[in-house]
Amino acid sequence: MAAVSSRRSALTAAGLAVVGAGVLATSACVPGESPAPPNPAALPENALITLGVAAGPPPTPNKIGISSVLKIGGDLYLIDCGLRSLNAFTNAGLQFNDLKAIFITHLHTDHIVDYYSFFLSGGFQAPPGRAPIPVYGPGPAGGLPPSEIGNPNPATVNPANPTPGLAATTEALHQAFAYSSNIFIRDYGIDNVQDLAKVIEIPVPAGSDYRNTAPKVSPFPVVSDDNVSVTTTLVPHYDVYPAFAFRFDVKNPAVSITFSGDTTKSDNLVALANGTDILVHEAMFSLDTAYYGNVFPPDYLPKSHTSAEQVGEVAAVVKPKHLILSHYAPDDLPDSQWLDKINQNYSGRTTVAKDGQIFAL
Repeated sequence: MAAVSSRRSALTAAGLAVVGAGVLATSACVPGESPAPPNPAALPENALITLGVAAGPPPTPNKIGISSVLKIGGDLYLIDCGLRSLNAFTNAGLQFNDLKAIFITHLHTDHIVDYYSFFLSGGFQAPPGRAPIPVYGPGPAGGLPPSEIGNPNPATVNPANPTPGLAATTEALHQAFAYSSNIFIRDYGIDNVQDLAKVIEIPVPAGSDYRNTAPKVSPFPVVSDDNVSVTTTLVPHYDVYPAFAFRFDVKNPAVSITFSGDTTKSDNLVALANGTDILVHEAMFSLDTAYYGNVFPPDYLPKSHTSAEQVGEVAAVVKPKHLILSHYAPDDLPDSQWLDKINQNYSGRTTVAKDGQIFAL
């Protein structure tokens, strides 16, 4: 056993060094930034960290896909796992072994593309026999909508199960990476990746389905532990079902943080976020498809996302102590342009978040 433990420790150290070096090299390409090595001791005892704030599946140069972490004491709660979020997590000095739970807002690729990477990496770091990490997220949609671009016979990937939920998605990933996992188990004694996650698909309210994705509902509970109570609601995000927003009510310190997920301006979100201390909200600078060169169907943006002005309208009702913009596009506009739009309806404290930004709670 000592030999297995020694191999595990050596491989973990080597792997973390490689990942960390990769992130630092990428960060060094961003003008005006001076990357520093990971220093967990420098993090506040309790913090919100916007690991990545980029929106959309297409990769953005020098940006991290949407992902956030709540650090409560020594426990970490991860919300969404966008592109390169594992690198950002490691670069922040965070550890897989400190993950208390993971929350997935919806199953668009830009929110889950690094999800399984956390567990592939975690197999090298987890102490033998550690309890599985709860992963809360969407169940199966139950059906596909018709094509929104007029295609009468669109292609269907995996017709035997075209709308898998998080549990089936995770199982498929176990199978896809089985060879690599089996080799590492035999060569290095890493943990079985199948034992590292416990997927919990969040039950949805009656009356909602893939044709009625976000009817008016009251916030409903997800989980409560020693640190936080988590509630959720359904939010409208075009034809994605289910799509969740999450509210975390931290017990000590007494502070609440609400994540909008991807959503239009939503009464369900307002009900969930009412009185929250921190509102982390998505935004598109404009909902006019012409602004983006008509690359979207005409009604896609108004039925999928929230404009900067509308974010201000939501914040004016919710009245957070701090509004934080994340998952926003375009990501190359000056902060002042976003703030000018938001401030048409809301004059409270507002931050246009950046990758790796730390907010003490």
